Amino acid sequence: MVRDEEFFLKLWVDYYSRFVPRRQLFILVDGEDSTLPDGLEGCQIVVLPHSEVGPGWDRRRWDFLSHFASALTMRFDVVIGGDVDELIVVDPELETDPVRFILEQTSEPVISPFAVEIVHRTDLEKPLNAALPILGQRRYGRINVAYCKPCIHRVPLKWSTGQHFSDHPDLCLSRSLFLFHLRYVDRDMLLDRQGKRSARIRDEMGKPVPDAAGEGWKKSTDDMDRFLASFVRRGAPEETDFSFEWQRRRFEKSWTFNEEQQNYQHTRLHNRRSYTIPQKFHGLF
Repeated sequence: MVRDEEFFLKLWVDYYSRFVPRRQLFILVDGEDSTLPDGLEGCQIVVLPHSEVGPGWDRRRWDFLSHFASALTMRFDVVIGGDVDELIVVDPELETDPVRFILEQTSEPVISPFAVEIVHRTDLEKPLNAALPILGQRRYGRINVAYCKPCIHRVPLKWSTGQHFSDHPDLCLSRSLFLFHLRYVDRDMLLDRQGKRSARIRDEMGKPVPDAAGEGWKKSTDDMDRFLASFVRRGAPEETDFSFEWQRRRFEKSWTFNEEQQNYQHTRLHNRRSYTIPQKFHGLF
């Protein structure tokens, strides 16, 4: 579901249309006045009435998306649901096509790819050149298990706000599939986008509408700038084999049912440590 996301929507369509026919890409547009990029021909574009921000706004949005994606499981073998700034890749040493890998090499009802949040190391990398592949220009990421989302599914399910959790009881944290989160891919892009997002959930007085959306929507551009700067202060990126064994163990051991939220959750795990993305991923998108 998108509203005024020209750069990321084009990237999303260009990437996934390499693996499935465009008629199998479903884009839900929030409002007829939303700006769309060129190059979406053949995609299933559903233009919905604009959803006005109010208490429970984001919860209603994810309820809608849960119902929509669950309905698709009645007609498709597998459904991948996600935000427009998230792309799922398969380990290039195993396969080049993530959809084919999911269809042929997995059978679990719900799969969570391991999440890598790309971070613009402003001390080491130039502004993003949109005409070139991202991976290679961006060589560093951090671990944020909030984005190890239950986003690949063969059965109906109900997602939490933000899709971070669901009501499906079984955990399958993939060792072969990765979700690359691109929110922090470029400083200038991040600050511009966050300014618009923050303004969207504020009232006429400039105050956040109570209970409209999560904390990520409320952060200021200064907050985001300080966030990127914190990686520079933390020190040089670390080298790793990209298996992240202790992070996976902590994720899996913390799996539990949340009575209040009525979904299955894991612990939160994120910090300011950045890691070098292996060269085998460069050029994938």
